[in-house]
Amino acid sequence: MNPSLGGLPPAAGRTPIACQNCASAKTGCDKKVPCTRCAEKNLPCEARFARRSSKAAIRAAQANAALQNTLSGSTQQSPSSRAATSGLHGSGRGGVKMDGIGSPTALEIIIPGAQGHGSPQEISPHHPHLHFDGFSPPHLRIDGGLDDFAPLGNEYVAPDTTTYQDYLSWSDYHMDLDDYQNGPQLGRQDTLTHGFGNLSNTPSPSDLVIPSLRTTPGTSIISAEYEPIIKPSEFGNIMTAADSVPDFEVIIAAEAGWNLARCNPTPPVGSCPRTAIVHLECLEQKSKQEGTWSALEQYMEQLGWDTTDLGSVVPLTSRTRDKILAITQSFLHKALDIHRSGISGYPKAGYMSPSACNFIVLPPTEILEHFLRSYVRSLSVYYPLVVAGCVDPNEMLQNNQASTLLVLLMIAQGAAAMPILEARQLSAGLTETCRISLFDIVEKDVELSADPTTLRCALLFLVLGAWSGDKWLMDIAMGQRGMYMSMLKHAGMLEPQLPTIPNFDSAANTELQWRAWVDRETRNRLVYNYVMLDQELSLFHDVAPSFAITDLRCPLPAPELLWMSTNSGQWYTAMQSLYGHTSNVNPQLLDTRMTAPSLHELFQDFLQDNLSNRHPGLSPQQLRLLLHPLQAMICHLRQILSCFTTVFDTPHINGISVTRASMMHRLEEVEGLLQRWYDIATDHVKTDPDCPVTRCSLVLYHLISLNAVTDFPEIERLARREDSVEMDWELSMRHTRCIFQRQKAIMHSGQTFRLLRLMPKDRRPVWWPVAMYRATLVLWADSVSKHDTSSTSSGVGSDKRHSNPVPVVIDQLTPEDPALMNFLWNRNGVPILMHPSGTPVGLEKPGDILTYAVKSIEGCYSSRMGDGIKRKLMTLGEAWNPDLVIGVSPEDPGH
Repeated sequence: MNPSLGGLPPAAGRTPIACQNCASAKTGCDKKVPCTRCAEKNLPCEARFARRSSKAAIRAAQANAALQNTLSGSTQQSPSSRAATSGLHGSGRGGVKMDGIGSPTALEIIIPGAQGHGSPQEISPHHPHLHFDGFSPPHLRIDGGLDDFAPLGNEYVAPDTTTYQDYLSWSDYHMDLDDYQNGPQLGRQDTLTHGFGNLSNTPSPSDLVIPSLRTTPGTSIISAEYEPIIKPSEFGNIMTAADSVPDFEVIIAAEAGWNLARCNPTPPVGSCPRTAIVHLECLEQKSKQEGTWSALEQYMEQLGWDTTDLGSVVPLTSRTRDKILAITQSFLHKALDIHRSGISGYPKAGYMSPSACNFIVLPPTEILEHFLRSYVRSLSVYYPLVVAGCVDPNEMLQNNQASTLLVLLMIAQGAAAMPILEARQLSAGLTETCRISLFDIVEKDVELSADPTTLRCALLFLVLGAWSGDKWLMDIAMGQRGMYMSMLKHAGMLEPQLPTIPNFDSAANTELQWRAWVDRETRNRLVYNYVMLDQELSLFHDVAPSFAITDLRCPLPAPELLWMSTNSGQWYTAMQSLYGHTSNVNPQLLDTRMTAPSLHELFQDFLQDNLSNRHPGLSPQQLRLLLHPLQAMICHLRQILSCFTTVFDTPHINGISVTRASMMHRLEEVEGLLQRWYDIATDHVKTDPDCPVTRCSLVLYHLISLNAVTDFPEIERLARREDSVEMDWELSMRHTRCIFQRQKAIMHSGQTFRLLRLMPKDRRPVWWPVAMYRATLVLWADSVSKHDTSSTSSGVGSDKRHSNPVPVVIDQLTPEDPALMNFLWNRNGVPILMHPSGTPVGLEKPGDILTYAVKSIEGCYSSRMGDGIKRKLMTLGEAWNPDLVIGVSPEDPGH
């Protein structure tokens, strides 16, 4: 505020905020006395002020004093103006130098010992002697005696601090948004808070590379451009440049409140920082910077732009790119407006002004196309919805707003698979932007709730959000999954369909028949993509599935040979190869052969062991879909059994014990159904051992089987120490409540590791780090309870025929291997894991198991979910054994 323009607050040192009437009505207030709203409504207007002193008033006084000193030529400086001028170098302890009052371009802090005594250095907000009070730093404080306020510029007006921080709940976290023009400084050691430990060996000021801190007018949340930082824990060798991508501290801090992987104490509800605005303002700020995507371009050039193993994408035209830019800009502005509208003191239209972000910068066209290919390669393998395996964004953008959202979500999914910070930021920003616009278009036009394109956007958002590794997106995805799945059901897409017989009278008719078939097949595949997602969310969140098997009566997806046809001619040829010459076949026979069963009908035949007769050639996707009802049965029985105090008490005559015994018997029956499913899957593996869908289904099978022999929520409660677990006998009691069949639990965990390791690193399911986490925690719970030690005398876990135990490598042997079968049924042998380097890892020490998992996750491409899982496992190891360093490989020195 310029004092010459009359910009001082009405009360000295106090910041005006919304009047009492506007605050009660939760509406905007111009803070005049009386305000415009009260004057129009003829209401008594009562001015209100913030509790804290106004930084604007202090800055105005400083600027006024400096101006008076300049005009008078006086060498005397008032105390209020010393902090605003370059004369703070006085005692040699440090000072602030500004380029000029009113229009600062950067802050230069004089740091003793940095490039010579008293030399100016541009300072970073993470300097060890520089502190920020609050989220948007209105002043600087230098340790060593300088406590005066230094203004960041008279263009910056701090909002109501109390209201602002109460709304955001993240004032203790640094929000670093600089793009790392010279690359991420992964070697920097920052002090950790909020349960992540403290670091020593902070580099001296002379060792720091300190970028400039620049203020940008017109921003609310991010008043200065920072750089993303990585927050390593005490496991120093884990968080290195080769292993992890730097991330915002606020996002790392929010990991404690994830809705899954809850092995560590969770913070109180509502205390976790809100991260949605971080992603949006990061995307907004990147549009203001030079060389926004240069690091991403360099990374892509290092990859060599090899597209031989990627999906097919039609190149973007310049018109299509212009459309994407324009529509994305409107979507981003809408999202920013929604997230900023509740912040008191923020000018709601400020960011729409020409001086603020009035455009958005997306990566170059070739990078966008690479992201689309990455989406086709990675996600469409497990959620097949791309016709003929080819994406044509130019054609998609000719339709409606939902099609544009779909293209942006595809780009976000492809970017999420890239282990680089810029791609991760783009993915999170686009995901939140599209989420808001998706909800908005459905709210404005209820008919779009039955539109396949809109529902496909919702599916892609749920996948992106649920496995994003960001608390906000994970929570909102799980909260909205029921809404979108209900929309799918109410649209009538789950209902049975009348069979249609194609009529190939002419080439034109063949084209029409093919397009009609593609439309119907797209709807059916959309339904069963939701079913697969429902099963995965149910499994990893330990909740019941949303779909009932009795509701799933629409036809199952058709053979891939038909779906991958690129034109009507190929489709007609594929129809002839599958069903013979359709023109010469009895219509009734053709009707029977061309009608796919529903999942409800398929599961009926599975229960009655009729699959080999009625459906001799199950596709990998149909085999995977059969896991949905099996998962629902396991979840239902496990929830009931968790209501009993102890599972293995001897049954008595009373009704409660009889009910428990009945539930246990039903659980054994479901295990028998799972074994039947596994036998069918084994036949598929013999036919196509490298099929990614079958391998993915096998991982899900072993995780479902783990739920049949363990109580995973109870294991996580044990890890969080929610009950007393100080004595060995208490741990042993908890073990019986966590793991019911130890040998099976160990076998299924090892098979999960084995199958994940066999998957290509760039084609693993998005949830694979959580699968690794669940298997790891089962083995950890078995080890931490000292079950091996207590059971040695009884022969459990040891070879009873030999003095030297026989090792059984559970993550390399198949379930049919004689050694693993001998351990499973006769308890002969000692189970071990094998590190990728060839070093055996025993299951006696919990720290070794956690280290094995952390190193396995590090061996794959970095993702926000994977990095979060690593930190959770390391925190778990530290909580149970503070002296243990998790993450050091067994072959490392000093292990």
